[in-house]
Amino acid sequence: MFSFQTRLFFRTIAKSKEAYFLKIISLATAFACSTLILLFSINEFGYDRFHQEHNLIFRVLQRNNNESFIGNRFSNKIPLDVFNALKRNNAEELVPARVQLLDKVNVLANHQSFNDSKLYAADPELCSIFSFEIVSGSLKEFREKEGSVILSSMASKKYFGTDQSEGKKWKIYTLGDTLVFTVAAVYKDYPQNSHEEFNSFIRFDSTTLQALSFDPKNTGVYLKLLEGSTANEESMVKKLPLSNELTYRIQPIAEIYFGPRVAGEDSKHGDQYSIIILICVTALILFLSLTSFVNLTTLTLPYRSKELAIKKLAGTGQASLTFNFAKESILVVGMSMILGIMILIVISGWIESILAINMIALFVQGNLQLVLILMTLFLVVAITPLFMTPRFTRATPNRLLSAETITFPRFKRTIMFLQLGISIFLIVAAMVIKRQINYSLLKEPGRNYDQIVYVSYPKDLTNAGLASMRLAWKKGNANVVDLMAASQLPDRVSSKELNSEFYFISVDRGFKDFFELEMLQGNWFRANDGDSMVVVNERGRAIHSNNTRHVIGVFKDLSGQYNQPEKPLKISVSSHVNYHYLCIRILEVDIRRTVQFLENYFGQNGQKATVSFLDKRFEEWLTYQDKLNALSQLLAIISGLLSCFAIYGLSISIVRDKLKQIAIHKLCGASIFSLTRLLVKEFASQMLLAILIFGPLTYIIIKEMLRNFVFTTNFSWLDPIVPLAYCLVVITLLCGFQTLSLNRADLTSALKR
Repeated sequence: MFSFQTRLFFRTIAKSKEAYFLKIISLATAFACSTLILLFSINEFGYDRFHQEHNLIFRVLQRNNNESFIGNRFSNKIPLDVFNALKRNNAEELVPARVQLLDKVNVLANHQSFNDSKLYAADPELCSIFSFEIVSGSLKEFREKEGSVILSSMASKKYFGTDQSEGKKWKIYTLGDTLVFTVAAVYKDYPQNSHEEFNSFIRFDSTTLQALSFDPKNTGVYLKLLEGSTANEESMVKKLPLSNELTYRIQPIAEIYFGPRVAGEDSKHGDQYSIIILICVTALILFLSLTSFVNLTTLTLPYRSKELAIKKLAGTGQASLTFNFAKESILVVGMSMILGIMILIVISGWIESILAINMIALFVQGNLQLVLILMTLFLVVAITPLFMTPRFTRATPNRLLSAETITFPRFKRTIMFLQLGISIFLIVAAMVIKRQINYSLLKEPGRNYDQIVYVSYPKDLTNAGLASMRLAWKKGNANVVDLMAASQLPDRVSSKELNSEFYFISVDRGFKDFFELEMLQGNWFRANDGDSMVVVNERGRAIHSNNTRHVIGVFKDLSGQYNQPEKPLKISVSSHVNYHYLCIRILEVDIRRTVQFLENYFGQNGQKATVSFLDKRFEEWLTYQDKLNALSQLLAIISGLLSCFAIYGLSISIVRDKLKQIAIHKLCGASIFSLTRLLVKEFASQMLLAILIFGPLTYIIIKEMLRNFVFTTNFSWLDPIVPLAYCLVVITLLCGFQTLSLNRADLTSALKR
């Protein structure tokens, strides 16, 4: 029996090849898009939720409320007195721990040297805050013994070639003596969706950090509420030493990824706005596919009336007929899902480069999230068209065999209206959102007000030319805040004086204001200061205490801003021949266009200049945004193609419903143009209705979305014209194609029905 039903079903497919082809292609596309975006969204919204009781874990942020302050107001550098007050006043409510990032340190392990490594110093209480799945060793050693370190499996393999490295010696050094640590434990790598790459923790000790040339007085602070605690953010903050200029807030760890960027951190950040856009576009793609699937099902059902009537006369019950329809739906959806999975596997390399998701590995491993997503989508899609079948399964054989076939005219008009309206909305939204993302994503005034980029110093630019450029650009380019030249970048100073502990940088006079240096003693360079005059940092003053003849000022440590060891540093004013970098401070608003302008301005011989960001995390975030924007545009294109499929399916449906009318027109000598106009007119009323309803709705929704931003783009007159023109062209072309097909066909048989 099943074999007969299968043969009968494939014969039905052969008679309606176009309809079933559209079903399978549109559903396969929807499966691929939905699966991919759902996996990506689950990963994005799952940042830092792998910790046990993650809802009880927080970090402390400092906010600068000074009205004259320009830049990022948030910092994770919490003073020691604030940490002590937090610990002292909430001893029974929470567990706090200091965590300090140590960047650009050198590691010696297993007779090998690893330069410019990154690790963290943490209080042993961190073991009670973060979750650690121990591979070897014990956290008890880290809690109880000074000079201990815990490593992730990846770090242990990097340094020792094995994840069984407990008890082995691990040495680190920066500018002074080499310090020896003992590996207390190795823990399983944190998932990729951790806001920071926590791979190595040494036990926090002020003496140790000072020996490594780090300041232990300002650190990051994490905390975890104890079970049964009644403390909350407001009560904890009230107990901290506050001032009008500096205030503090408690940020849940799960909110860090989508939260504001913070000075002093090395965190990855995502954009919740872009993720929601992707989810919405994907949901509309799935809706377009489902409505197209249902519409094409209503197209094929009336032509199976005789088959159903014969089955009913042979004694087949309603439940059996419904079950057969369900099997057919499952078969079509199954073929579509297999095709969708094949699409994901074929483009897995591209997916990994954009979203860092290895689809092949997930399929091979049988990832639970992937399985649940596929099962849910399969069930939803397979069930959707079945609500159309009761009208046929309940009909009597006489009704099924009558000349007037069962159709769904009102339902088809509704589908046509929705598909045209959604197509218009998606195209308009894609155009406006792309402009907004390229222009600005700032949502809080003063947050990350500007960024520093740098280019290679132009060879023909003199000191006088630099001064002239600074003045002209600050007046004539609203997006350029300032510019400055230096021999080295402040976060990667490597030049060292011979037979001296000092590192040095040659700069122009704008360096202090550009990097907002805080002078602790003396003055910055004046107009008449010679080349022999220098300013030093605090560590340099301690070394230079016996010979201050050429030192005119002392500035606050610069390296600490970049979580690097504090080097004894000299700064001198120099000629342009010693400059290697030109640093430019630019606004984040319309930053892509500003970077493009700089690339062209400093380009030579037809080649664009390389413009790099000093803040590499911001550069990663910008690249992340560009990738999501490109993916959003791709989804919009896919939705446009699915709209074509949907319109094509609707045109087939209209042709079949009006076949007698078309046959009469053709026999009366109607031209191809007349027949095309007849079909287009069927779309006209629904198109007009879609414009009247979805037009204002699209405008209101997008306007409300744009209100969330400080700097917003404007609607262009092309925004409504492009989707309307697109839909009209697609409708006309597809209706013309249908007319050409009908012109070659013999329609006399249609008049006999």
